[in-house]
Amino acid sequence: MIQKITNMNVFKSVFILSAIVLLQGCGGNLIKNKDTSQESAKSETLAVNKATAPNQATTNLTVSDTKDILGYWVGMFKPDKNAGYISTGEEDAWNFENKINLSIDQIDNDQVKGHSVVAGNDRPFAGKLTKDGKIFHFSVKEPGDDKYDGAFDFYIIQGDSTLTGTWKANNKINIPNRHYNLKKTIFRYDPNVELDKGNRYIDWVKNKKVSPNDRQYRAAYDVSYFTTTYDLYKYNPSDSLLTVEQVSNLKKADLFILRNSIYARHGYSFKNQQLRAYFDREPWYIPISTDVKSELTDIEKKNIELLMRYEKNAKEYYDVFGRG
Repeated sequence: MIQKITNMNVFKSVFILSAIVLLQGCGGNLIKNKDTSQESAKSETLAVNKATAPNQATTNLTVSDTKDILGYWVGMFKPDKNAGYISTGEEDAWNFENKINLSIDQIDNDQVKGHSVVAGNDRPFAGKLTKDGKIFHFSVKEPGDDKYDGAFDFYIIQGDSTLTGTWKANNKINIPNRHYNLKKTIFRYDPNVELDKGNRYIDWVKNKKVSPNDRQYRAAYDVSYFTTTYDLYKYNPSDSLLTVEQVSNLKKADLFILRNSIYARHGYSFKNQQLRAYFDREPWYIPISTDVKSELTDIEKKNIELLMRYEKNAKEYYDVFGRG
């Protein structure tokens, strides 16, 4: 009996010791898994910033040396109307003034590499840098295998923070020449950035489809058809989970802009001209990529799914007497 009890105690001791060893071997992972939410969020943000930053970019906004030129240069890509308009019989994304990000990624002696992000296009460029006194002059070209490719010619003055230049298309497109004055800009993903309440979205394409029978109410429709309302500013789909109760009564345009504001915060470059026109007016918006799916947070992914579900069935406009 004594021998049996002793054997039982030995068995229990061995079992407990084995369990302790097993937990110690896995314990780091078990403890880490309990607290991964904050660490994952931090790692994801760092990964986004690293992935979207040009090589060796400095945070200096004033150019004192060649290294300060590296980075994002952002501003409006404006049609050069003095150069004439070519009618090609097509409506394309480049017929408008768009926000551009001219990213200078690498400078090796007089060799320059970078990429431009504008109107849903992300195109590499390469060329030469020359310096004349305090003027850095760049002559770079896009590959030429896209119909919207062309050549950039721009300069930056040492001690300044503005990039000024022109762009000329390789092929015949509606607006073959453009000009720009860009500022060096630092991109940081911020889920808390808010939409400007003075910036209203109106889908003028759908607005034009109002029935002729509604002409007597045309003035009302002009400001109501597929248009955002102040309900838009109640929620931020990047910093908190939305609920069914919150989105079920939102107007279609509000749902549409809320969903796309998620992509805009990550620097998505929109092909849709009306979305570009809306987000280009947001001072915080910088087009940095044509694919940001891998950068979306779990909160944003869930909100996109919810918003899309209700966006499909939402009414598109207020009638002239109130909610449609």
